[in-house]
Amino acid sequence: MLRASAEAKNIPVNINATIDSSLDSGVEHGDVLLRFVDAVCGPDNQAVEPARTALLDRMGPAALVEAAAIAANFSTNDRAANAIGIPLEGMFLVGSATYRKELGIDDYPSARNTPDR
Repeated sequence: MLRASAEAKNIPVNINATIDSSLDSGVEHGDVLLRFVDAVCGPDNQAVEPARTALLDRMGPAALVEAAAIAANFSTNDRAANAIGIPLEGMFLVGSATYRKELGIDDYPSARNTPDR
């Protein structure tokens, strides 16, 4: 979705920053957003509070609520799809081949749900 929305708005982004937070994503405040996502989706519970505070300080309370809602929604959708074994749809399979390879997504365990990738 980041890639598609950035293309639609003609904003250059570095999608590799989603897996390597040392990279500049090209997204305004991307560093605190990625830190927040890494914290809420990662195994280190101690990282959540400082990441939340950094996002709040830089972007304000409305952005914190939006970021938390988006992270929760992605996590929910992902977990439901993986639990059910939903494969990636054909039209997305073709269009995502390059960045799936670049980001190593085809190596994720849930990739086995999609045949012929």
